[in-house]
Amino acid sequence: MKQIILYLVASIFLLASCQQEERVAEETATGYLSIEGIALQADVQTVSSRAVDADLYVEILLQDGARYSLYEPGQVPDKIELPVGTYQLRAYNEASLMENHPYEGLGYAVYSSEAQSFNVEAEAVTPIELEVPMTNFGVTLQLPEEFATYFGDNYTFTVTSDRPVELREGETAYFPYSENVTFSYSLKVVNADGEESTPEGGTRTEVASGTLYTVTYVMETQSLSVAQ
Repeated sequence: MKQIILYLVASIFLLASCQQEERVAEETATGYLSIEGIALQADVQTVSSRAVDADLYVEILLQDGARYSLYEPGQVPDKIELPVGTYQLRAYNEASLMENHPYEGLGYAVYSSEAQSFNVEAEAVTPIELEVPMTNFGVTLQLPEEFATYFGDNYTFTVTSDRPVELREGETAYFPYSENVTFSYSLKVVNADGEESTPEGGTRTEVASGTLYTVTYVMETQSLSVAQ
C-alpha cells in the first residue's frame, strides 16, 4: 500500500514538473516579425519602400497597448525577434510628434498609421506590410509656361485654411484636417507695365485628408482652378 501511495505522489510531482517545464518553454519561445514594406499613402498615390528606408518611427505595442519596443527612422532591422504572443504595430513620422501641430510656415505632411495586430509563433517568421496614410492635406500652385512671359515672378499666391500661407510655384503648404474643413485661394499678379490684377479665386469646401490639391492658373480665362 505504501508503495502505491509513494508511486502516486511521485507521479503527481513528475506531472507538475513537466507542466512547469512546458510553461517555461512556452514563455521563453520566440519567433520573428519581418516588416516586408511600408506604404506611405497620400492622395491616390502610394509610395512603397523598405521599412528601414521609410523615414518613420516604428513602434511595437503589447496587446494592452503598452509599448514593447521603438525603432527610430533608419533603424528597423530586417527581422525582429519577439517572444511568442500577440502584438500591435504602428508607424509615424517626425511631424506627427511636433507640439502644437506641425503648422508653422509651410507646415509638414503628417503620416501616422492605426495600430495593426499581429501574432508571433515559435520559430516562425510573421511577414507584415504596413500602410501609413497622410492625415492632413496639402495645397500647391502650378503655373503655365507662358505665365513668366507676362508676369515674370511678380505674383502673390495665398492659401488660407487654419492660417494664411503665401506660396511660390512648386511649394506645398500643409493644413490640419477636420470634418467640414475648407480652404480658400487667391492670386495677385503684376504685368510688365506694372498693372495689377487679381484673378478670381475661390474656396474648396469638399476636402479630404491625405489629399494634395493643385491650384492652377489658366491663361485663357485668367482664372484659377483646383484639382486633386
